[in-house]
Amino acid sequence: MASLKNFSRRIVLLAKKFGANVNKVVKRTAIVVDQTVVLATPVDTGRARSNWIVSTGSPSSSKIEPYAPGSKLGLGETGNAGGAIAQGHAAVSGRLPGQPIFIVNNLSYIDELNKGHSDQAAAGFVEKAIQAGNAFLRKAKVLR
Repeated sequence: MASLKNFSRRIVLLAKKFGANVNKVVKRTAIVVDQTVVLATPVDTGRARSNWIVSTGSPSSSKIEPYAPGSKLGLGETGNAGGAIAQGHAAVSGRLPGQPIFIVNNLSYIDELNKGHSDQAAAGFVEKAIQAGNAFLRKAKVLR
């Protein structure tokens, strides 16, 4: 009986650890996808890059002004990327286990940018960000 009791306790502890680690992996995966899509978004004024908004529970319907406005900023600009990534980190950090994470961009022209209507980025940068998240998940070890 004592060995079954110990086994039961170990299983309960393992389940708790598993749940906590799953939450960490989900958060990290969302951060990978967010960072990838933000950094791949073509930049003119910074508005498209700034409008990648991460939320938990339900998707945001917001549209925001650029964190670091300008014109002809180019793909290498960092002010808007840093603001969007920081917002994503903050949103993900408060995620509760089982809560969905949403990464959205509500600008009317984001689909056109993703279709390649910018010289700065090839078509499909959103899909590439999702692929990066999937690659991260394949390597993730939940029971560490």
